[in-house]
Amino acid sequence: MKWAEILRKTFGYIKKYRALWYLGILAALAEGGGGVGNYYNSSSSFSNTSNTMQSSMNKLADWVSGNRAEFTVIVLAIFIISLILLFVSYSAKAGLIYSIGKAESEDEKPEFHSAFHTGQNYFWRFVGLTLLVALMIFAIVFVLAGLVATLIILVASVSLWFLIIVIPVGLLLILGIIVMAAYLSWILQFGYREIVIKNKKIIAAFSAARELVHHHFANVILAWLIQAALSLAAGIGLALIALIVGGVLFAIGVGIYFAGGFAAVIAFGAPAALAYIALILLISGIINAYFSTYWTLIYNKLANQ
Repeated sequence: MKWAEILRKTFGYIKKYRALWYLGILAALAEGGGGVGNYYNSSSSFSNTSNTMQSSMNKLADWVSGNRAEFTVIVLAIFIISLILLFVSYSAKAGLIYSIGKAESEDEKPEFHSAFHTGQNYFWRFVGLTLLVALMIFAIVFVLAGLVATLIILVASVSLWFLIIVIPVGLLLILGIIVMAAYLSWILQFGYREIVIKNKKIIAAFSAARELVHHHFANVILAWLIQAALSLAAGIGLALIALIVGGVLFAIGVGIYFAGGFAAVIAFGAPAALAYIALILLISGIINAYFSTYWTLIYNKLANQ
């Protein structure tokens, strides 16, 4: 495969069609963003933390038991909002694949409205395929985690000398989990494209994607490694942009505070924060659209070989 040509073509699509940017932003809604950092107070003991958590859980349970109607409404609202976000995200994801598929096969210009509308037709099949792969990954993790737990029990009950065997076996099992999860994620990527481009049902799409990965395993691994390198570079770039822009806005806010007080900071901070969030979403959407286009082009190459 001509990897440089695929990367140039991907960049050309993203550079030329802004509709892909907007689809990329919407597609990212259900894919998660940055993680939330964990922290702890080193001066607090474990028992105090446990007591605090237990007290909080008791208060929450008491509130739920006394406000069942409100709790039901909140849960239902969260479910509906999550379903709407998932619908929008998967429709946009399918729309991205549809746009590039049509551009490649019929030289059709990507259009946001038509792509998003068409993507809605594949929502339930995307959900079904995602659940199928997720259940497979869960089953693999459950089985291998059970094996690790068995080995740990064996060490604790028999002899510590079993660590000589358990440690490398445990590492191999963890590696196996990672490999199988990556393998199934590749099937998921191609399965989405089987659904949209070839209009296949869930099981047929999964089987066709598995065969595609099996027959082009070396190319798929190389494509994944290229994406990993590009993702790392894109992540570093996005972090730098976020840090620089955020630092500039913070410095301006400090200057405004000393010049005009807290009210002036609020007047500046609200639109600045919205602009900052919009910028990060735009860049994230472009990156998301790029990688979706990248995998669609690779799928087309492999499927036509």
